[in-house]
Amino acid sequence: MRAVTAFGTLGVVQRLALVVRRIDRGRGRYRWLLVVPAVLVLVLTARVVSTDPVGYGVPFWPFANGSDRVEYRVMGEVTSIARTLPRLDAVPSAVAAEGVEVLEARVGVEAVVMRVRVHVPDGTRCRVVSVLVDGVRVNSRRVDC
Repeated sequence: MRAVTAFGTLGVVQRLALVVRRIDRGRGRYRWLLVVPAVLVLVLTARVVSTDPVGYGVPFWPFANGSDRVEYRVMGEVTSIARTLPRLDAVPSAVAAEGVEVLEARVGVEAVVMRVRVHVPDGTRCRVVSVLVDGVRVNSRRVDC
């Protein structure tokens, strides 16, 4: 922008204005309100999943180690045995024939509940496995031996 002035010997004086663009910080402040809770939820979920990665079906790093992968493989065999047999009362003996120790088995009308011991590289782990009537739903959870 030019201003024409004639003051003495100055002649023509140029007037330059410095323009500073201000950053709108309003959106960034609200972004943190979304990011921080999302990160906290992810951390909490990771902590819960890492307690029993086989039970939650995520036997891979960073949640599981080598023993968890071995346990997942054995539990996959137990699940496939339970799904192929037509009778529930034959499930514990078929699982024991595959080399998995069956510590306790309760055969009911609608379900079989077994407590099994699995040998993994870190030692032994115990799981409670429940097989429902249709054989499709096989659930397990880690318990103390």
